[in-house]
Amino acid sequence: MKRIYIAFATLLVASSAMAQGKIPQLPVEQRIPQLKPKVGYVGTEVKSSVPLNDVVPGEVEVIQNRNVTVTQEIIGITVYDLQSNASVQRRTLDNGTEFAAAWTMGLTPSAFTDRGTGYNERTDGGWNEEPYERLENVRTGWPGLIELANGRRVVINHAAIDTPLHMTYRDAGGEWQETDLPLGDAPGHLWPRVAAGGADGNTIHVVYLSTPEGNGGVPYQGQDGALLYARSTDGGDNWDVLNYIHPELDANNFVNFSGDTYDIDARGEKVAFAVFNDLADSFVMISDDNGETWTKRMLVDFPVDNYIVDSGLPDTGEDWDEDGIFQDFYNTDGAGSVLIDLDGKVHVFYGDMYYTDTDLVDGGFNFFPGVNGLSYWNEDMEDEMRQTIAFTYDLDGSGVLELDGLAQYFVGLASLPTAGITAAGEIFVSYMAAVESHSNGVLNFRHIYVVRSADGGATWTTETACNLTPDIDFDLYENSFASLSRDLGEEVSLIYQRDFEPGLHIRGEEHPSVVNDIIYLSIALDQFEACEAGEDVEYTGIAEPMDESDIEVYPNPAHGTVNIVINKVGTANLRILDMNGRVVFERQNALSVVRFDADQLAAGTYVIQVTTAQGVVTKKLMID
Repeated sequence: MKRIYIAFATLLVASSAMAQGKIPQLPVEQRIPQLKPKVGYVGTEVKSSVPLNDVVPGEVEVIQNRNVTVTQEIIGITVYDLQSNASVQRRTLDNGTEFAAAWTMGLTPSAFTDRGTGYNERTDGGWNEEPYERLENVRTGWPGLIELANGRRVVINHAAIDTPLHMTYRDAGGEWQETDLPLGDAPGHLWPRVAAGGADGNTIHVVYLSTPEGNGGVPYQGQDGALLYARSTDGGDNWDVLNYIHPELDANNFVNFSGDTYDIDARGEKVAFAVFNDLADSFVMISDDNGETWTKRMLVDFPVDNYIVDSGLPDTGEDWDEDGIFQDFYNTDGAGSVLIDLDGKVHVFYGDMYYTDTDLVDGGFNFFPGVNGLSYWNEDMEDEMRQTIAFTYDLDGSGVLELDGLAQYFVGLASLPTAGITAAGEIFVSYMAAVESHSNGVLNFRHIYVVRSADGGATWTTETACNLTPDIDFDLYENSFASLSRDLGEEVSLIYQRDFEPGLHIRGEEHPSVVNDIIYLSIALDQFEACEAGEDVEYTGIAEPMDESDIEVYPNPAHGTVNIVINKVGTANLRILDMNGRVVFERQNALSVVRFDADQLAAGTYVIQVTTAQGVVTKKLMID
């Protein structure tokens, strides 16, 4: 595909489609159903890229005003690049004086035995050095990060498939400590979502899943993947609610739930969690008394209760792919976000999707990854009402989306939302969307966009969403898994994962393992109008990714443990030589990160030499 250089200002051409009340969609012939994974990733191959066509969008003029300033800094790296199966967790904290971020980090493929929480924080002195060691002493994943009113900072994630959830915490001025949640009777717990609330701000709310059979677990309370709830009212020292199944969500009402298809938020005594299903009802559970009692509100009422895959859907749906079969049913795409505003009102955001199950012997069902639209609901609206507030844009104004292909995140074209709110009550929503103009010739790249509402959700900047990662210079980055700060100060701040290729290494395309950057991004609130007006973006800070032909060494000058990061595909042989050319350290078939003890070498200058099939790269190393 010919490279198309596109200015951010060209987002304005999308307004014509929305003004006519029509969200741009793929042409009918490209609405290709794909098999939907039934469980979260566990290591099996799930290859599902979707080549669409070779149509080249029209040329668009480049405008290089660069009047909007966005700050980006690399705060960490990871080779393990699956940050979520669906909804993105709360992984940022902005308390006005400090900013902290967490992500799933793994640097040693293919087993990723070092996987755990990457964590970094910024104070007045700037960001700490990029971490190369996980926060925990055990292998974990899927961290959720919160801060309590008493200053305790908490990370809750899962460990092994047959163990309780893991909690790592640090009291103000203290050191990190670790413990397991006392979740004894359920056989394994995965994919937690966590929120801080309570009248005193020290209650921890957690929703999570019992380990499904497909992930090595066993049914729990009659469900193959039960949605569970836990609560601690004293900051995690004690837990008064464990493995609770809400009566409305038990085996009489739901066959199972899927990993990461839920989100939770809390503000004071108000708590809400939403579940974003496929072939079952999508809904919100709301509590006004810190989790004592709950009310269920419906997002999407799926037409068949307790549907069993391959049993056949009724002919009462839509024909989204126009194949003559009216068995395509609307629901959420599994990825959503919940926000409770300053007045205690619940807001919910999720990607749109259609599902079908016409092959009754394949053991699975299908979804349409080309569905375009991000929907919104709040608790002042009636059940099952929704408003489209964002989408992937028709940048060339052709009337349809022209994409080469889609890397599979198993969600829609505009999805993975997270939401935040300012002290003035302005709501911001980040989301990931496919970009019509940016492609590697086979698959289109995704960027991070933001829409906002200044009136409590009544109206949104839908037609002029701000592309925070416009890639104007056409470096071709994949930007995914954004996590927006829940409470925003004078700037909108988030973290996201940046890659050189569309899709993931861990699942989907399973492209070769490379180093992915974890990026901190911020833009001042007073810059958004310029961004939405189409003025171009200028980046400041340390924003360049690690070059594929380079290696990184930290610390350098070195002492103690030295980390050597190798951004190479395939095996790499590493040697350290002194100034006389003698080999003082060697590692065959080196992985992405090699660690060695610099204290075993004399002070002086050395040369690191990495040899791969692509050639030899060298870097100077100083040892104190």
